[in-house]
Amino acid sequence: MLRSSLWLVIGWGLLAIVLVRLAALTFAGTAWGLTLGHRVSRPFSLYVGLRIVREAINALLPAVQVGGDIVGGRLLAQFGVPAGLAAGSILVDLLLQTVTQGLFAVAGLLALWLAFGDTPVVREIGWGLIIAVPALGGFFVAQRMGLFALVDRGMGVLQRFLPGLVPDRPIDLQSGLREIYGARGRIAGASLFHLVGWSTGILEIWLALDRMGQPSSFAEALVLESLGQAVRSAAFAVPGALGIQEGGFILLGSLFGLSSTAAVSLSLVKRLPDLAIGLPGLAAWQMLELRKVKLPLLRRGT
Repeated sequence: MLRSSLWLVIGWGLLAIVLVRLAALTFAGTAWGLTLGHRVSRPFSLYVGLRIVREAINALLPAVQVGGDIVGGRLLAQFGVPAGLAAGSILVDLLLQTVTQGLFAVAGLLALWLAFGDTPVVREIGWGLIIAVPALGGFFVAQRMGLFALVDRGMGVLQRFLPGLVPDRPIDLQSGLREIYGARGRIAGASLFHLVGWSTGILEIWLALDRMGQPSSFAEALVLESLGQAVRSAAFAVPGALGIQEGGFILLGSLFGLSSTAAVSLSLVKRLPDLAIGLPGLAAWQMLELRKVKLPLLRRGT
């Protein structure tokens, strides 16, 4: 059953799902670029490309699911964006991404409540979302109240005792955050793009289930995508959320009569774009790192 379900997705179905995922990453990359558009002039294609690299590292490498974001900020700085703005844009992008995902999850919870009413499962999911609110609020307050200025001070101390471990000059992270948050219209626009990006996953779920011979309604696809992504994000410390994503789909799928085998198949289908997009993304990352090594050598030779 599992093999046959996956086999049905191969072909144009897989291509369509990969294209939907590319559209989601394009929206996410555009949102990232919007946060910096008033300060630096870089094509949105750069942000989309680096966003794919971030996703590839987070999904495929054995590290927590934020390692790609750290690499993305460093790569952006290599393209001439001031280090403080590059690092600040990552922090702001992560916050907007998480907040909009929370709103998307609330929409899924509402759809679940409309379908099943006030059940124990609905209440537990609701409490899980509420628990995340203080953490998001704290992250926002830390960015806005100047706490990240401590990063520069800490780097200055490290530079005195361990030269070469950190940049010679402060990256001025707090100043970068202040400039980014100064453009409220762009922050609102970036949030909208993130919401649209999250919403494209509904089509990904619908396509996958349809090709597996398990047609779903919009509400079912919304619940599976929004709450399934929330479960995956909550397991950010687990590389690729291996096993966690599958468990989430089994739990949510059972509410709609989806067998555990079909739920695992759906999770595996969701991982196929991770490979189809992630492997080229990792290759692009290595090319960018190689470019960084070559440029100093070329300058020495001239």
